[in-house]
Amino acid sequence: MQVIIKEYDKTEEVQLKNLLDLSFEDKGLLNIVKNSKSEFAYSAFVENKLVGVIFGWVSKFHPHCTYFRILSNPFYEMYGVEENLLAKVESLGIIESPLQTSIWETAINLKNIYERNGFKEIRRTYMPTLQVTDIKEEVQFSDKNNHIIKTLADITSNNRLMEKLSLLVRRNYEETHKVNPVVDANLDEWKKLILANDTVINGSYVFLDKDGKEIIAYSFLHESDSENTYELGWCGCSDKQFKRLIPRLILQHIKYSINQNVRAIVGEFDTTDIYAMEVLKRFPFAPCPTWITYQKK
Repeated sequence: MQVIIKEYDKTEEVQLKNLLDLSFEDKGLLNIVKNSKSEFAYSAFVENKLVGVIFGWVSKFHPHCTYFRILSNPFYEMYGVEENLLAKVESLGIIESPLQTSIWETAINLKNIYERNGFKEIRRTYMPTLQVTDIKEEVQFSDKNNHIIKTLADITSNNRLMEKLSLLVRRNYEETHKVNPVVDANLDEWKKLILANDTVINGSYVFLDKDGKEIIAYSFLHESDSENTYELGWCGCSDKQFKRLIPRLILQHIKYSINQNVRAIVGEFDTTDIYAMEVLKRFPFAPCPTWITYQKK
């Protein structure tokens, strides 16, 4: 039996949902294809059965690469569905940006295909959960310089501090995402990102110097779609010597969560982010699968 590749058709949506389930992918990806936001979308059939889909899109926040996903039915692995779909896209010759995709580390077939076709691993991402009730005793972190802890809510009306915070967040994010650069946005846009609708401003914290004039470190907390859960957001500091202060801000998140009767905090830790990795190594997050990102230039 032969694999037939065609342009994706919206009438295949029901079968596409099944492929999303089989691939353990985020249902939000469906909106990219459903709302015609994709740069390309192709389907693979074996005897009129949808067994694979590839689609790509460009992110407004990271516009310098073309993101894509391959979704496939693992029971048709012997037909080379994934490789046929990848070859179709690469044969188009219209993709100027690097191709980038992410897979679970357990997707061994896709991992082998990407590496065989010249894709390079650029980072790994861990998304573990911390049960706040597991922190049964106060973790001690020293601070001999008497830095001041403030909530994000405390400083939102201080334009000078918010500008410094926005500058620092932008700088740190750009430095930790050099392999996939971020869009060139002004400080007002970064401020809006910091104060997003899901940001818990009373549970997000910054360290100020002892005079209260400079931002030393920060860590943000966000609402989650999961019940009784918060999500960790961006964290960072003005100088690498202050990395040791970030775990103290995480403790503040934990205390706030307990007071709000929230049981768990979920993190997202990229291996390219030295600040996030500082948090991962200092707290007892539960083990979890790894999300691997590949890129081909």
